[in-house]
Amino acid sequence: MAKQISCPNCGGPLQIESAFATLAVCGYCNQTLYLHDSSVDLAGKTAKLAEFPSRLSIGAQGKVRGQSFHVLGRVRYQYEDGFWDEWFMQLDNQRIGWMEEDEGEFTLTFKTKLTFPLPPFEQIRVGGFIPLGRDQMFVSEKGQAQVLGAQGEVSLSAPPGQAIQYIDGNAGDKAIRIVIDRKGITLHTGEPLEFNDLVVN
Repeated sequence: MAKQISCPNCGGPLQIESAFATLAVCGYCNQTLYLHDSSVDLAGKTAKLAEFPSRLSIGAQGKVRGQSFHVLGRVRYQYEDGFWDEWFMQLDNQRIGWMEEDEGEFTLTFKTKLTFPLPPFEQIRVGGFIPLGRDQMFVSEKGQAQVLGAQGEVSLSAPPGQAIQYIDGNAGDKAIRIVIDRKGITLHTGEPLEFNDLVVN
């Protein structure tokens, strides 16, 4: 159920569409807002994200593998080799998903808190395996990144400017990304998409 709020900095009207959103960026003054059940806190200005060609944009609608979606926001991460975007989207039945976009490749992921132990980050080796519950995850990449900025509304534990650590790989037929930030460890599980899997209206 969407709710209307006013930006506490400039008074601009903002419509928050997802009950899962924890952070929003005012489209009028670029202030980052932390969203609570009954209040809104200012978190400072966020950098305006440079626009790069993408099939997605905030407000875009369409279907991904037959499921309807509506893009509510975006987070950009910067790392040694460039950046990647994660699009926050509402799917059928109010389900929340994230579309990771890296160099034009899309992966639809769903995030959960990691509930089993992870080896220390420094001990994890690219080309090796780490236990992931009952599965073994093959590690294809690991590194550090920074939350460069956000737009629209998102569910985000690490605010703009904060550093994260990430581990990429796969387990079975699933693409896996593990993100470590100050608030904990998040497991991203998904599947890479073919071009025709994503249809934007």
